Amino acid sequence: MSITVIDAEAGLDSFCAEIGARPLIVCDVDEVVLRFVLPFKAYLLAHDHELRLESFSLNGNVTCLSTGEKVADVTVDRLLTGFYDHQEDWQVPFDDARDTLDRLKTFADVVLLTAMPPCHAERRRQLLERFGFSLPMIATEKSKGQVVSRLAETGVPDIIFIDDMLYNCRSVSAAVPEALAINLLIDGDYRAIAPKTEEPAVLAAGWPDAERLVRHRLSAQ
Repeated sequence: MSITVIDAEAGLDSFCAEIGARPLIVCDVDEVVLRFVLPFKAYLLAHDHELRLESFSLNGNVTCLSTGEKVADVTVDRLLTGFYDHQEDWQVPFDDARDTLDRLKTFADVVLLTAMPPCHAERRRQLLERFGFSLPMIATEKSKGQVVSRLAETGVPDIIFIDDMLYNCRSVSAAVPEALAINLLIDGDYRAIAPKTEEPAVLAAGWPDAERLVRHRLSAQ
């Protein structure tokens, strides 16, 4: 099994040439396929910081344990970069993620779309491969709506987008109105502080929910 990394700039056209005949599922990675919140909390504690999610944001919610003060956004960015530099030591998949995606890819094309600088893509590829994932992956800092819009130009019969961030669902819905945007919020504590899922996005509280929504959408065609 292997993960194929697609360059969002140079490699997207060649990937688009390979799809189009089947429905396409575009799936986020952090806090959707791989756990993010709990591992990042553990990473911060190991580095004298703590994440206290008083709002749905990393910025403004990280405290330095030595001083008791909340840290500046630039420090949060530095800590997040350090986390991604060592993501293979901290992140693990959600229990149902791989099996569900394996079932879905028997009748749809599946691509992972991870919002991170491409410089971290190789570590992410190795991490996903370690856990048996075998899917193409795009690592980019572009808006997800922009990327999904380009994928939609292939003429795929349907597009389904899965992400934990409502603003990404909105971005995709604005760019590709015909797509089904699933706001997947697996962790209950995380879901409790997340913005309320609003149409046209639909809420899934776990991978079983997401799979049901995907199958219902595609069976209606």
